[in-house]
Amino acid sequence: MKNLQRPLARDSTALVILLGCATALGPLSTDMYLPSLPALVTLYDSDMATVQLTLSAFMAGFAVMQLVYGPLSDRFGRRPVLLGGIALFALASIGCAFAGSIEWLILWRFIQALGACAGVVLGRAIARDLYEGAAAAHALSIMAMVLGLTPSVAPIIGGYLHVWFGWQANFYAMATAGLALGLCVLTLLPESNRHRNPLATRVGPMLRNFGILLRNRGFRGYALCVAFAYGGLFAFISGSSFTLRTVFGVDEYVFGYCFMLIVIGYIAGGFLGVRLTRQLGIDRMLLIGVSACAAGGVSVALLQTMMWMLQAQWHWLSLIAPMMVFAMGVGLTMPQGQAGALQPFPQMAGSAAALMGFTQMSLAAIGGIGVGHALNETALPLSYALAGMGLATLLSYLLIVRRIA
Repeated sequence: MKNLQRPLARDSTALVILLGCATALGPLSTDMYLPSLPALVTLYDSDMATVQLTLSAFMAGFAVMQLVYGPLSDRFGRRPVLLGGIALFALASIGCAFAGSIEWLILWRFIQALGACAGVVLGRAIARDLYEGAAAAHALSIMAMVLGLTPSVAPIIGGYLHVWFGWQANFYAMATAGLALGLCVLTLLPESNRHRNPLATRVGPMLRNFGILLRNRGFRGYALCVAFAYGGLFAFISGSSFTLRTVFGVDEYVFGYCFMLIVIGYIAGGFLGVRLTRQLGIDRMLLIGVSACAAGGVSVALLQTMMWMLQAQWHWLSLIAPMMVFAMGVGLTMPQGQAGALQPFPQMAGSAAALMGFTQMSLAAIGGIGVGHALNETALPLSYALAGMGLATLLSYLLIVRRIA
């Protein structure tokens, strides 16, 4: 096995890109099959709220395993735990393709998330192992840009796969991507955990670590900024397929390109983070990011409310344009918030990343369920969810992070 390993150098950009690919398992799993959601309603003789649970169940599984992968990697190392998660992801993706009912699909999606979240937790933890301060934010920004490429192409590819081969083809593609990533991790990723903690998986020390993190005001502030920003993004993911295809009348192909515009905004935020973080610092870049989230969310809510009151014709740009601003804010907020939350805890980076991810995914799952049940013949439920999440992101910074700074 050792003869197969050709570890990348710590300062290699390829290493950061590989970590970005590991974190991309999450958006690959949520975005590739989005064009198929309305069809699943008919296929399984279900309703949109139930089909949306395939997304929220994924987020719930993500949230649960975040609390497990962190301590496991703190004790046993990042690399073996990441490989196990990728293997579970690939297996569950095949299970999704063979699901005979909506209930089985929801279950397999939950299991799929148990594996996929290893990439997100350990990608962040490995970045924290290798880099510090602004360098960590710089690396996380590059990872965010790599991460952003996945949702830019996944819905487009998913739309074509759905039309050409059926919805199951999306999950076969996910399994293939997981196997390819596992091979790269096996051969190229070095072990980065040099501070292994033999007590990390014990319940008592684990809870004490979480207690230390939760009592830290800075950790809470940064983690909430990340959670609300991502919560808004996931609200859009949860409601975009139904809203764009039903309210605005776009087809599977156009939906993918609409989603790509959102990703362009996200990548733009990550690009600004890469270019400016070293000059402006984490907190100033974070303020720009949370402000963009609030501005984008409020703008889309005001615009959709005005169109509804005037009974104007709905056009998808009225949703996508302000959402691009929101997505740019997310691209700025998440790397800075993650770096700020993880920086003070080098001895428990895995646990810190896990707890932050648990908060992020739990909020996303709850918000996604709410959006799924609130969807109607207008874009208002989705718009108000975006406004609420954007304002909460800004308030988390103003009331907690800025007072610490």
